[in-house]
Amino acid sequence: MIAIVLPKADDRILGALTYQKNKKFKVYLVTGEADEYPSLKVQRGSWSQVTERYVCILESGAVPDPHFVCRINWTLWRHPKFDVYHVNVEGAKAFPRKASAKKLFRLAVHEGVPAPLSSFIFRADALRKNAIFQADGTLNVLPTVFSCCKERPVRNIWRGRLGWQAPAVAETEEVVRKRLELFRWTEEFFGDDDYPLTVGDQLKLFAREVAKLPVPPEEKEQMMGSFVVSRGAIRGMRAASALKSALSDKE
Repeated sequence: MIAIVLPKADDRILGALTYQKNKKFKVYLVTGEADEYPSLKVQRGSWSQVTERYVCILESGAVPDPHFVCRINWTLWRHPKFDVYHVNVEGAKAFPRKASAKKLFRLAVHEGVPAPLSSFIFRADALRKNAIFQADGTLNVLPTVFSCCKERPVRNIWRGRLGWQAPAVAETEEVVRKRLELFRWTEEFFGDDDYPLTVGDQLKLFAREVAKLPVPPEEKEQMMGSFVVSRGAIRGMRAASALKSALSDKE
Protein backbone atom coordinates (compact mmCIF):
# COMPACT_ATOMS: atom_id res chain seq x y z
CA MET A 1 0.00 0.00 0.00
CA ILE A 2 1.24 3.47 -0.81
CA ALA A 3 0.51 6.77 0.89
CA ILE A 4 -0.83 9.56 -1.31
CA VAL A 5 -0.35 12.92 0.37
CA LEU A 6 -2.43 15.94 -0.59
CA PRO A 7 -1.01 19.23 0.74
CA LYS A 8 -4.57 20.56 0.52
CA ALA A 9 -7.96 19.09 -0.33
CA ASP A 10 -8.43 19.15 -4.10
CA ASP A 11 -11.76 17.94 -5.51
CA ARG A 12 -10.23 17.09 -8.86
CA ILE A 13 -7.59 14.85 -7.31
CA LEU A 14 -9.90 13.34 -4.70
CA GLY A 15 -12.47 12.60 -7.36
CA ALA A 16 -9.83 10.92 -9.55
CA LEU A 17 -8.67 8.80 -6.62
CA THR A 18 -12.17 7.41 -6.09
CA TYR A 19 -11.99 5.88 -9.57
CA GLN A 20 -8.67 4.10 -9.09
CA LYS A 21 -8.76 0.48 -10.28
CA ASN A 22 -6.34 -0.49 -7.52
CA LYS A 23 -7.49 0.50 -4.02
CA LYS A 24 -4.23 -0.26 -2.21
CA PHE A 25 -3.49 3.29 -1.10
CA LYS A 26 -4.26 5.62 1.77
CA VAL A 27 -4.80 9.36 1.47
CA TYR A 28 -3.10 11.73 3.89
CA LEU A 29 -4.64 15.19 3.93
CA VAL A 30 -2.63 18.11 5.29
CA THR A 31 -5.33 20.80 5.06
CA GLY A 32 -8.96 20.90 4.00
CA GLU A 33 -11.74 18.34 4.17
CA ALA A 34 -12.61 15.18 2.23
CA ASP A 35 -16.00 14.40 3.77
CA GLU A 36 -17.61 14.08 0.34
CA TYR A 37 -15.40 11.10 -0.53
CA PRO A 38 -16.36 8.39 2.01
CA SER A 39 -14.99 5.58 -0.18
CA LEU A 40 -11.42 6.82 0.34
CA LYS A 41 -9.23 5.93 3.32
CA VAL A 42 -8.35 9.43 4.52
CA GLN A 43 -6.49 10.62 7.57
CA ARG A 44 -4.69 13.76 8.67
CA GLY A 45 -0.96 13.94 8.21
CA SER A 46 1.96 15.08 6.08
CA TRP A 47 4.51 13.04 4.13
CA SER A 48 6.81 12.92 7.16
CA GLN A 49 4.10 11.10 9.16
CA VAL A 50 3.12 8.33 6.74
CA THR A 51 3.41 4.75 7.97
CA GLU A 52 3.33 3.19 4.49
CA ARG A 53 6.56 2.17 2.79
CA TYR A 54 6.12 4.47 -0.22
CA VAL A 55 4.74 7.98 -0.58
CA CYS A 56 3.50 10.12 -3.45
CA ILE A 57 2.67 13.81 -3.01
CA LEU A 58 -0.06 15.03 -5.35
CA GLU A 59 -0.17 18.80 -5.61
CA SER A 60 -2.88 20.88 -7.29
CA GLY A 61 -2.54 20.44 -11.03
CA ALA A 62 -1.97 16.67 -10.85
CA VAL A 63 -4.60 14.55 -12.59
CA PRO A 64 -4.06 10.81 -11.93
CA ASP A 65 -5.84 8.50 -14.39
CA PRO A 66 -7.75 5.39 -13.16
CA HIS A 67 -4.67 3.17 -13.59
CA PHE A 68 -2.28 5.50 -11.73
CA VAL A 69 -2.09 3.51 -8.47
CA CYS A 70 -2.27 0.14 -10.25
CA ARG A 71 0.80 0.84 -12.37
CA ILE A 72 2.73 2.24 -9.42
CA ASN A 73 2.00 -0.78 -7.24
CA TRP A 74 2.85 -3.18 -10.08
CA THR A 75 6.26 -1.52 -10.54
CA LEU A 76 6.93 -1.42 -6.80
CA TRP A 77 6.19 -5.15 -6.63
CA ARG A 78 8.33 -6.04 -9.65
CA HIS A 79 11.19 -3.63 -8.87
CA PRO A 80 11.32 -2.99 -5.11
CA LYS A 81 14.97 -1.98 -4.74
CA PHE A 82 14.74 1.66 -5.78
CA ASP A 83 14.35 4.74 -3.57
CA VAL A 84 12.66 6.95 -6.18
CA TYR A 85 10.19 6.14 -8.96
CA HIS A 86 8.81 8.40 -11.66
CA VAL A 87 5.59 8.64 -13.66
CA ASN A 88 5.79 10.31 -17.06
CA VAL A 89 3.83 13.53 -17.50
CA GLU A 90 1.26 13.29 -20.28
CA GLY A 91 2.35 15.06 -23.46
CA ALA A 92 5.96 15.43 -22.32
CA LYS A 93 9.08 13.51 -23.28
CA ALA A 94 9.16 10.12 -21.58
CA PHE A 95 11.90 9.32 -19.09
CA PRO A 96 14.11 6.27 -19.75
CA ARG A 97 13.47 3.09 -17.78
CA LYS A 98 16.23 4.14 -15.37
CA ALA A 99 17.64 7.63 -14.92
CA SER A 100 20.64 8.60 -12.84
CA ALA A 101 20.79 11.96 -11.08
CA LYS A 102 22.94 13.26 -13.95
CA LYS A 103 20.48 12.06 -16.59
CA LEU A 104 17.58 13.51 -14.61
CA PHE A 105 19.38 16.87 -14.45
CA ARG A 106 19.86 16.91 -18.21
CA LEU A 107 16.19 16.07 -18.77
CA ALA A 108 14.52 18.28 -16.18
CA VAL A 109 16.89 21.26 -16.02
CA HIS A 110 18.78 21.45 -19.31
CA GLU A 111 15.98 20.20 -21.62
CA GLY A 112 13.09 21.49 -19.51
CA VAL A 113 11.11 18.21 -19.44
CA PRO A 114 8.35 18.59 -16.79
CA ALA A 115 9.25 16.74 -13.59
CA PRO A 116 6.94 18.09 -10.86
CA LEU A 117 6.92 16.72 -7.33
CA SER A 118 3.67 14.87 -8.14
CA SER A 119 5.43 12.75 -10.76
CA PHE A 120 7.72 11.10 -8.19
CA ILE A 121 7.09 8.25 -5.76
CA PHE A 122 9.57 7.97 -2.89
CA ARG A 123 10.51 5.26 -0.48
CA ALA A 124 9.30 7.05 2.65
CA ASP A 125 12.48 6.40 4.67
CA ALA A 126 14.66 7.71 1.84
CA LEU A 127 12.57 10.86 1.57
CA ARG A 128 12.73 11.53 5.31
CA LYS A 129 16.50 11.01 5.24
CA ASN A 130 17.33 13.05 2.14
CA ALA A 131 14.67 15.77 2.00
CA ILE A 132 16.02 19.23 1.21
CA PHE A 133 13.89 22.24 2.05
CA GLN A 134 13.46 25.74 0.72
CA ALA A 135 13.46 28.79 2.95
CA ASP A 136 9.66 28.63 3.29
CA GLY A 137 9.82 25.05 4.59
CA THR A 138 8.51 23.36 1.44
CA LEU A 139 10.38 20.56 -0.31
CA ASN A 140 13.03 21.64 -2.77
CA VAL A 141 11.96 19.12 -5.39
CA LEU A 142 14.89 18.42 -7.70
CA PRO A 143 17.63 18.60 -5.02
CA THR A 144 15.55 16.18 -2.94
CA VAL A 145 15.16 13.79 -5.88
CA PHE A 146 18.87 14.04 -6.75
CA SER A 147 19.79 13.28 -3.15
CA CYS A 148 17.42 10.31 -2.99
CA CYS A 149 18.80 8.75 -6.19
CA LYS A 150 22.48 9.27 -5.46
CA GLU A 151 23.05 5.54 -4.86
CA ARG A 152 20.36 4.09 -7.14
CA PRO A 153 18.78 5.59 -10.27
CA VAL A 154 15.19 6.72 -10.61
CA ARG A 155 13.01 3.88 -11.88
CA ASN A 156 10.30 4.87 -14.34
CA ILE A 157 6.79 3.46 -13.85
CA TRP A 158 5.93 1.18 -16.77
CA ARG A 159 3.16 2.76 -18.87
CA GLY A 160 2.47 5.23 -16.08
CA ARG A 161 1.00 8.60 -17.03
CA LEU A 162 0.12 11.64 -14.96
CA GLY A 163 -1.97 14.52 -16.21
CA TRP A 164 -0.30 17.73 -15.13
CA GLN A 165 -1.47 21.32 -15.38
CA ALA A 166 1.50 23.37 -14.28
CA PRO A 167 0.56 26.47 -12.27
CA ALA A 168 1.30 29.75 -13.99
CA VAL A 169 4.51 31.17 -12.55
CA ALA A 170 5.63 34.67 -13.48
CA GLU A 171 9.32 35.17 -14.27
CA THR A 172 9.91 37.31 -11.21
CA GLU A 173 13.33 38.08 -9.81
CA GLU A 174 12.64 35.68 -6.93
CA VAL A 175 11.90 32.82 -9.35
CA VAL A 176 15.09 33.49 -11.33
CA ARG A 177 17.19 33.65 -8.17
CA LYS A 178 15.76 30.31 -7.04
CA ARG A 179 16.94 28.75 -10.30
CA LEU A 180 20.38 30.26 -9.79
CA GLU A 181 20.46 28.80 -6.28
CA LEU A 182 19.59 25.43 -7.80
CA PHE A 183 22.58 25.79 -10.13
CA ARG A 184 24.85 26.57 -7.17
CA TRP A 185 23.54 23.57 -5.30
CA THR A 186 24.11 21.26 -8.27
CA GLU A 187 27.68 22.51 -8.66
CA GLU A 188 28.38 21.38 -5.11
CA PHE A 189 26.37 18.16 -5.47
CA PHE A 190 27.90 16.90 -8.72
CA GLY A 191 31.29 18.58 -8.49
CA ASP A 192 33.12 20.42 -11.24
CA ASP A 193 34.73 17.33 -12.76
CA ASP A 194 31.52 15.29 -12.86
CA TYR A 195 28.92 17.89 -13.82
CA PRO A 196 26.17 16.54 -16.11
CA LEU A 197 26.86 19.14 -18.84
CA THR A 198 29.91 20.25 -20.78
CA VAL A 199 31.48 23.48 -19.59
CA GLY A 200 30.08 25.28 -22.64
CA ASP A 201 26.50 24.08 -22.09
CA GLN A 202 26.74 24.78 -18.37
CA LEU A 203 27.86 28.37 -18.97
CA LYS A 204 25.07 28.93 -21.52
CA LEU A 205 22.45 27.55 -19.12
CA PHE A 206 23.65 29.69 -16.22
CA ALA A 207 24.06 32.81 -18.36
CA ARG A 208 20.49 32.62 -19.67
CA GLU A 209 19.19 32.90 -16.11
CA VAL A 210 21.65 35.58 -15.00
CA ALA A 211 20.66 37.67 -18.02
CA LYS A 212 17.05 37.74 -16.76
CA LEU A 213 17.93 39.49 -13.49
CA PRO A 214 16.69 43.10 -13.31
CA VAL A 215 20.01 44.34 -11.94
CA PRO A 216 22.86 46.51 -13.31
CA PRO A 217 25.29 44.90 -15.82
CA GLU A 218 28.17 44.86 -13.34
CA GLU A 219 26.06 42.88 -10.85
CA LYS A 220 25.22 40.34 -13.55
CA GLU A 221 28.91 40.01 -14.37
CA GLN A 222 29.70 39.50 -10.70
CA MET A 223 26.95 36.87 -10.40
CA MET A 224 28.20 35.01 -13.47
CA GLY A 225 31.74 35.05 -12.18
CA SER A 226 30.71 33.61 -8.81
CA PHE A 227 29.91 30.13 -10.17
CA VAL A 228 32.49 27.37 -9.81
CA VAL A 229 32.42 26.75 -13.55
CA SER A 230 33.58 30.35 -14.15
CA ARG A 231 36.77 30.08 -12.09
CA GLY A 232 40.09 30.50 -13.84
CA ALA A 233 41.25 32.93 -16.51
CA ILE A 234 40.06 30.98 -19.56
CA ARG A 235 36.76 29.93 -18.04
CA GLY A 236 36.23 33.48 -16.80
CA MET A 237 36.52 34.74 -20.38
CA ARG A 238 34.15 32.04 -21.60
CA ALA A 239 31.67 32.98 -18.86
CA ALA A 240 31.80 36.64 -19.86
CA SER A 241 31.25 35.66 -23.50
CA ALA A 242 28.29 33.42 -22.57
CA LEU A 243 26.70 36.24 -20.59
CA LYS A 244 27.23 38.70 -23.43
CA SER A 245 25.51 36.30 -25.85
CA ALA A 246 22.64 35.69 -23.42
CA LEU A 247 22.09 39.43 -22.97
CA SER A 248 22.15 39.92 -26.74
CA ASP A 249 19.57 37.14 -27.22
CA LYS A 250 17.37 38.65 -24.52
CA GLU A 251 17.35 42.01 -26.26
